[in-house]
Amino acid sequence: MLLWLALTTAHPQSDPRSLRLMGISLEGPVDSVRQRLQDAKFTPWGQSDDGEDYYYRGLFYGIRAKLLLTMSPKTGMVASAYVTIGPYTTDKMLSQNRQYFLYKLQKELGTFAQRDNAWIYMDDYGSVKLSTVDNGNGSRDIRILYMPEGTFYKDAISIGLHGPVQEIITENAVAEEQFMHFTQQGQLDRPELANRQYDAYGYLRHATMTEQQGISNVEYTYDKEFRLVRRTVNNATAGIRLVQEYIYNEQGDIATVNQKVYQGDEECVMSINLHNKYLTRDNYGNWTSNSATLNYWEKGGQSQQATVLQKRTIAYWE
Repeated sequence: MLLWLALTTAHPQSDPRSLRLMGISLEGPVDSVRQRLQDAKFTPWGQSDDGEDYYYRGLFYGIRAKLLLTMSPKTGMVASAYVTIGPYTTDKMLSQNRQYFLYKLQKELGTFAQRDNAWIYMDDYGSVKLSTVDNGNGSRDIRILYMPEGTFYKDAISIGLHGPVQEIITENAVAEEQFMHFTQQGQLDRPELANRQYDAYGYLRHATMTEQQGISNVEYTYDKEFRLVRRTVNNATAGIRLVQEYIYNEQGDIATVNQKVYQGDEECVMSINLHNKYLTRDNYGNWTSNSATLNYWEKGGQSQQATVLQKRTIAYWE
């Protein structure tokens, strides 16, 4: 399989499905994150001999700070970001700025819980820890540690799945795959889906599939909340185009799927409308049983309606 990253400007710096530092996504290949930091006016001033640590200076919520960006040598992805502000020699200034940073962090990310002498925030995409450290010379620093833990590839997340999904088996699958397997990095494991082009935030934009008749080009479109809203499969050799459109509910699940097949001069030859009514969910919030109302029409035939009970077996990565 040919797999490569296409770094595009289709998305802003702030991806809501990742851990963010002042709106800057910290997930992905280290070079992509380094470029985002530099675009945000963080100035590089060196790196470690092994190439795993990168050092920056810049303004953290308007106050001068140092930033250490660490790369995982195994994956080439960002492993952590460490912000240091200080030194402070008085309790008053330390307390004042610590409260200021806590206020800014909570405004951007959400509520922090206090544990001992630290404040911690956690979500599906990672954690942030604000603490102080004694330098041993009468001064102290404020430190904020960012630990991204979400998957870089958004193949699972962009279709409403939660948690480290490894495998899904669906009984009575309609307008979806009966069996899906995802890597630990969140990528759909399908060898026939080749020449994949991902953007800088891990969203699949284009791929190809080898069919019985020629090669199909697959295009993916997302909404402003980074959810997959359209998948288009175009096979010029067969003269067929498949369009799948997804509508989501308030919980971020796929509520409705509209699928149409066009042939020749944009003539619709088949249409499927699927409306989901989720019945049960697991501890991650993924549905495990669903009542799907299906409307099916094929050229030359009558429209048909049916209700299908679907069940899912879901396995997760540890």
